[in-house]
Amino acid sequence: MANGLTYEVDRNGVSNIWSQPLEGGKSKQLTHFTSDLIFNYAWSRDGTQLAVSRGRQQSDVVLLSNLK
Repeated sequence: MANGLTYEVDRNGVSNIWSQPLEGGKSKQLTHFTSDLIFNYAWSRDGTQLAVSRGRQQSDVVLLSNLK
């Protein structure tokens, strides 16, 4: 997006992309996702399309004890 700086905002485990105009003023929310996290995003060369990679992040914890 040539006329603004885009950035990711994470709130309550949900990511969305916002834009801040270069000349100042109020930020604008560009995406309105209600679930999942954004892992990466990129604009097309002409700035008309936005590609977004998003999903859920999972992790497991395993406790190993009495190892010899």
